[in-house]
Amino acid sequence: MVRGTWARGHARRGEGAAMVTPLTAEEIDSEDDQYADLGTIVLQDPPQGIPPGGGNRAPQPSEPPPGPIGPDEPPAHARKRGRPPGSKNQAPSVPRVTAGIRADISAKVSMPLEIAGQIWHARDGLCGGVFLVQRPAIADSLTNIICQSADLVAFFTGPGGAFMRYLELGAALWPVVEVVAAHHVYHSVEAAPQDPQQPRQQPAYAA
Repeated sequence: MVRGTWARGHARRGEGAAMVTPLTAEEIDSEDDQYADLGTIVLQDPPQGIPPGGGNRAPQPSEPPPGPIGPDEPPAHARKRGRPPGSKNQAPSVPRVTAGIRADISAKVSMPLEIAGQIWHARDGLCGGVFLVQRPAIADSLTNIICQSADLVAFFTGPGGAFMRYLELGAALWPVVEVVAAHHVYHSVEAAPQDPQQPRQQPAYAA
């Protein structure tokens, strides 16, 4: 804006000017008469190829027609809350045991029970006899418990033969157990006094 130059009607509001006086009705009518001779302005349709509003508007890319609206996708955070396979709330899986594997486990469990029952029956006919009668039911119950654990099933039927190795160890230790029981529990044998000049001999014990 150039200082001292005012548009029409603004000179009255310049610096240090007096109060603005509103236009009278006669002045308003006189200004309306100036534009009365223009007549009615008819707007014509723009030429083809030019969008409404002038030719300065940039062409807009064509948009594909709207298709059918499908269901909304689930929220992204909901897909990340799935429980992993190793979750604590997941029920433990029971190993698949066939009839042959179950029979093998039952036979391996019954063998040490039968041996222990026969030895018990030889020492105590009453209690050992009851144990021998209940031995099949005890073996079946133990087999059911073993078949619920994959580790125990692998222990009894694995390729390494872990159960048979422990069974061989028990068979090797059994004579020691019998001597200790006969000497300190049943008191059925006593150690004979040894002559210091004679070689040590193995004491006899009842089988």
